[in-house]
Amino acid sequence: MKFILSEDKTKLILKESTSEEYNQLRLSLSKYVKNYFFMTKFKMTKWDGKIDFFKEGGVINFGLWYEIYKICKEYGYPFILENKELFPKDNTIIRSDIKNWCDDFYKDHKTKEDITISFYPYEHQIDAIYKVLKNKFGIIEVATAGGKSLVFGSIIFYYLTKIDPKAKFLLIVPSVDLVTQFYNEIMDYNLGYHLENKNPCNIKIDEVMSEKPRKHFDKDPNIFIGTYQSLVKWPKEFFKQFDLVCTDECLHPDTIITTRNGKKKIFEIKVGESIYTINEKNGLVEIKEVDFVYKNISKDQQMYEIEMENGKKIKITGNHQVILKNKERKRVDQLNEEDEIFDFKL
Repeated sequence: MKFILSEDKTKLILKESTSEEYNQLRLSLSKYVKNYFFMTKFKMTKWDGKIDFFKEGGVINFGLWYEIYKICKEYGYPFILENKELFPKDNTIIRSDIKNWCDDFYKDHKTKEDITISFYPYEHQIDAIYKVLKNKFGIIEVATAGGKSLVFGSIIFYYLTKIDPKAKFLLIVPSVDLVTQFYNEIMDYNLGYHLENKNPCNIKIDEVMSEKPRKHFDKDPNIFIGTYQSLVKWPKEFFKQFDLVCTDECLHPDTIITTRNGKKKIFEIKVGESIYTINEKNGLVEIKEVDFVYKNISKDQQMYEIEMENGKKIKITGNHQVILKNKERKRVDQLNEEDEIFDFKL
């Protein structure tokens, strides 16, 4: 099969194939969503549980290129990209360079909790930074409290210091609260929690939508943070200025959270409350104070309901990761009945 990459490098277009190749590709790219029969959308609408990734005219999102390659390899079909010189992959990005940059940029940083303890990204965060910068298009799966804001912030800082100091970035989040949260955390990671970074990046953040938007009117901002609802009204020309666009998505508002004062639904949690958390390094239960309240839920997201053996239920998006008893992470939409999710009893 022969494909061509669209000029904006976002689509693969099937240009030449046999009838067998065409039909097999179309069939392979029409997939049932795992556990779709539990989803509200399947129960309440005419949706058959499938997502069709093969669009009219043989148009496929570029992010699926490797999936197409595997399909061709499985069935013995040729995979030819006619304008492969446009393939958006930066082979000059090397993981060791990312790690060395982290060593230098965060060398004076200290943690928020203790100014005597050095702050440094985890290996999985360095991997995420590296893969985004190298592969251009992709999805990063980071569990709750896994440091999404640090990953996004580090990508910005690396890009500004090593690739293009004039680059612009857009972060799209599901809720107004997350606009404020990401603003604060990016500023903290840039300066250091205690202002110890001697060479921070020149960042100018514009909150497109928040409770009290902070804007930079003296110069053009180089980072925009906004919600889906606020950005959908902006003209297409606005989005052409960005070198990198990132979207964040994740728990249902009815999810039960254990606090120092008892159990509450997550939407009832307030800033300043103390909740029980797990320290992934030692497996111990710790009490932490809530800095921000997450409300990142969208009516269009596909939700799963996980029921434990003890009757406990969790509603959560399929791409969210959970921690298993063996300390491994696994996507919700890849769980099976044999998996044991890490839990704790108080």
